[in-house]
Amino acid sequence: MIASLFFDWKFGLFYVVYPFIESVIFFALISYLWHAWMDPNDPSNAYVNSVTILNGKDNIWNEDYHVVHHVSTCHWTEYPAHYERNKANYAASKATIFRDCEEGELLHWLLSKQWDVLAEHFVDLEDKMTHEQKKALLLERLRATISKVPVKKD
Repeated sequence: MIASLFFDWKFGLFYVVYPFIESVIFFALISYLWHAWMDPNDPSNAYVNSVTILNGKDNIWNEDYHVVHHVSTCHWTEYPAHYERNKANYAASKATIFRDCEEGELLHWLLSKQWDVLAEHFVDLEDKMTHEQKKALLLERLRATISKVPVKKD
């Protein structure tokens, strides 16, 4: 980086320093998104603390099945089948699963505190939770990573 600045400071700034900083910020945000939720009673539960996206809009290399790379060593081409075989594990954990969205949308909803939109896209594999229960679950799991998540007062 320093050498590029000495070579030509404009080139170094616009073609080396700026892209580096932008990529670091981008990857930090994406990494945060993939692991923003955590079960306070079981912090190491990969099904909760790693996001899965079903029917994603840009599922490149099956990245939407993010949890799989934390619980298995299978090849990325096998991720959907792994998900199907292990659906019971996802359901038992009330896994952090969203439907019909992509990482950029999830990140926007998360950072702009659109809890209702997140709850609308949250998937309850047992199909027992109401919208308000989904929202409460997501907020409870976020409290471990975001200190200003609203707490419902009775």
